[in-house]
Amino acid sequence: MDRDYVLKDQGRFNPTKLGTAVTGLLTQHFPDIMDIGFTARIESDLDEIAEGEKQWAPVLEKFYSPFGKAIDKAMKEAERIPRDQIDEETDEICPDCGRPMVIKSGRFGRFLSCSGFPECKVSQPLLHRVGVECPDCGSDLVQRRAGKGSKSRNKIFYGCSNYPTCTFASNARPLPQPCPECTGLLVAMGRTNCRCLNCEHKGPRPEEELVEATV
Repeated sequence: MDRDYVLKDQGRFNPTKLGTAVTGLLTQHFPDIMDIGFTARIESDLDEIAEGEKQWAPVLEKFYSPFGKAIDKAMKEAERIPRDQIDEETDEICPDCGRPMVIKSGRFGRFLSCSGFPECKVSQPLLHRVGVECPDCGSDLVQRRAGKGSKSRNKIFYGCSNYPTCTFASNARPLPQPCPECTGLLVAMGRTNCRCLNCEHKGPRPEEELVEATV
């Protein structure tokens, strides 16, 4: 597979399998902290500390004593979550062994890996498609982050998923609507305006784009 995998469009608020698994573990082993009333009580205690009505040390002791015991108990009793309950399935196929590729989470974020790991160690970056075609070659434009060797390390930019064959890139977020003057690629300028990369057109964003941006 020559191209990086492009993550298919997903609902913005869809929970991941990892998030669901972590929430389940926290609810099982730390039910008091996961209780919405806990946050309200802590906020009330912090307000009283700020106003000088309570001392911080007793409040911290009251919280940490049972919390520390809960951590020790969870470290002993919590069961390891099987990988198949964490990894996100995709419809991509490993180019080396033919197994399905899955989305995994690592220390540097999410990435695409062969489901046959550790027998097969194929992995690829996980890129987010922005729903706009590259103006140079027609491939998907994807969100990227500048690498370690860049002066703008970790800065988000948008490039062609067919890189390095196609080197198109833009620091501004591409918009799906074409330029009203030349049908070129529009990119966002601030929260409400846009400009064309092909001509000198500048103006407010298309109305449908503004509606989506506020959701």
